[in-house]
Amino acid sequence: MDWLRRLRGLFSPAEEPEEEPEPDRGPVERSAPGIRAMFERLSDDDSCAVLDLGSAAGEGLKILQRFAGRVRFADLLAVRAERGFPAALEALPSDPERPFDLIFTWNTLDRLRPRERELLMERLAEISAPDARLHTIVGTTDTPHSDSGEIPYRFGLLDVDRIRYELSGRTEPYREELLPADVEELLAPFTVSRGYTLKSGLREYVAVRSGRRRSTD
Repeated sequence: MDWLRRLRGLFSPAEEPEEEPEPDRGPVERSAPGIRAMFERLSDDDSCAVLDLGSAAGEGLKILQRFAGRVRFADLLAVRAERGFPAALEALPSDPERPFDLIFTWNTLDRLRPRERELLMERLAEISAPDARLHTIVGTTDTPHSDSGEIPYRFGLLDVDRIRYELSGRTEPYREELLPADVEELLAPFTVSRGYTLKSGLREYVAVRSGRRRSTD
């Protein structure tokens, strides 16, 4: 490719950019304005139903229990890897009398195939309250991605406005970045109300359920 040879010719050996270093795999703690937005106007007297699509973590559970009478961890990506996506979807808990008020999807949507994302959102619409809030974090081309079947980030909730996360497994660049417009469309019937970019390049979104909850019949 002539254009590639010309581009390389702009750099002398001393000026050629160095290879990107492997990201720091140690745990990182960050303020998370999206998490803070999720807990706005909630008090310790509230008794929300919370669904976390990640794995159970002791610190996070303690935070959630301050506001929640019901907390469920789905570990969706792990179940998908072990038993397939249909089984992971079927395992999402449902209680028509107590739909979920807060839903945390973390680094999940950008790990799924397009059709799996659609099916997941349909399921979340079925089991969420009419005014439910949904929090999601997605990667960008500047953040690492794992295509080896391993979860690229492991997240933990430290407080109502702070998270901890660390890399795990082999990382690769994102093949398909979910841009803000893609997320807006994907999350329907949730409507994005807040969006933030963390220092790591990860993007946080907070969306609010709009319209009537779909029937589970």
